[in-house]
Amino acid sequence: MSEPPFLYLDDAGYRSEPLRWAYALGACYNLYHEYPVDLPVDPETAGRRFRGQRDRAEGWLRRDWSIEDRAGLVAAMGWLGRDGHRRDHRALVRRYCALPGRGWHEREAMLAEHAREGNEAAQAQLWRMGAVGRDLLGCRAANFLAFDAARAAQLARNGYVLGFLSLDEVRAYLFDLAREVSASFASWPDYGRDFVVGRAFWAGAHEAEPWDPLMRRLDTEIDSPWRRILFGFPEDETSRGVTSADTRDGPCWTLETAPVAARADA
Repeated sequence: MSEPPFLYLDDAGYRSEPLRWAYALGACYNLYHEYPVDLPVDPETAGRRFRGQRDRAEGWLRRDWSIEDRAGLVAAMGWLGRDGHRRDHRALVRRYCALPGRGWHEREAMLAEHAREGNEAAQAQLWRMGAVGRDLLGCRAANFLAFDAARAAQLARNGYVLGFLSLDEVRAYLFDLAREVSASFASWPDYGRDFVVGRAFWAGAHEAEPWDPLMRRLDTEIDSPWRRILFGFPEDETSRGVTSADTRDGPCWTLETAPVAARADA
C-alpha cells in the first residue's frame, strides 16, 4: 500500500472545533483506505476531486458493508452506535477469563480440532482464546470502542459524500460518538492502541502490518490530525444534549455512559 500525504480538514467545512475533533476519530481508517482525511463541504464546487471521492465511497460501502442506500447506511451506523463488535468482544474476554482450567482446556481442544479441519470460524476463535490467555496487546483490559468508533466516523463521512446524510445529521452523530470516546480514552495514542486490538479481535489474528506503521504516522507526522487537534472533546454552545435513545429516522450513536450532570434527575 502506498503512503498518501495527509490532507488536513478543510477549514471551510470544519470551522467548528468539536466537529473537527470528532472527524479525526476516523483518521486511522481513512489513512488505511487511502482516503484523504479532509472532506469538501460543497459537492457542487469541489469538482473532479469530489467525484473521485464519491466513486470510492460508493465502492467501499457496497463491497465492505453491502450498503447501497440511505436506509442501509443508517442501519449500519445505528448498529455501530448501539452494539458494534465491542459488546461481543468484551463479553468474550470476560467469558474466557472466567473459564476454570478444565473448561479452558476442553474448549481449546474442541476449537483446535475444528480448526485442523479447516473451519475458519474455529481458527479465529482459537486465536482469540489464545490472545486472552496471553493478554496479547493488553486485550483483557481493552475498551474495544475505538474500532467501532473509527468505522462509524468513516461511515458518516461516506454517507455525507454520497448525499445519504446531511451535514447536521453527521454532526449530531459524531458529537455523541466523540463525547463517548473522550470519556473512554486519555489520548490519541491510547485510542489508537484500542483500535489495533479491536481490529485484531475482529479479524481473529494479529496483523501487525499495516496498522503499526499507520499508528506511528498518526502519532508523529506534523500534519496528522492527531498532532494538530488536541484530544478531548471541547463542548461549545451548539452542543446537543446527551441522548440515550433517538427515534428519528437518521443515524444515532447511543451513549453508553452519560455525564453525571445529565443523570442528575434520573
